Amino acid sequence: MHPIDHYETLRRGREELLKQAEYERMARRAMVKQAMNLKVHRKVAHWLGSRLGGWGEKLEQTGKFRQANHLPSTPSRTE
Repeated sequence: MHPIDHYETLRRGREELLKQAEYERMARRAMVKQAMNLKVHRKVAHWLGSRLGGWGEKLEQTGKFRQANHLPSTPSRTE
């Protein structure tokens, strides 16, 4: 087999390698971005859940939940 010394063939091969590397970089960037978005959404959901839970506990402790005018779709608590 003869060594590849044709400039055009080498240039095309290099361009294909560069293009493949660029696709891999884009895919890696997209995966990192997706993972970061998932972490942010998880943190926001956790923060919101803890705040809503705290507010619910405060409402139950102060008795304001029983005093509120509930809509028919809201079940009333009787304890």
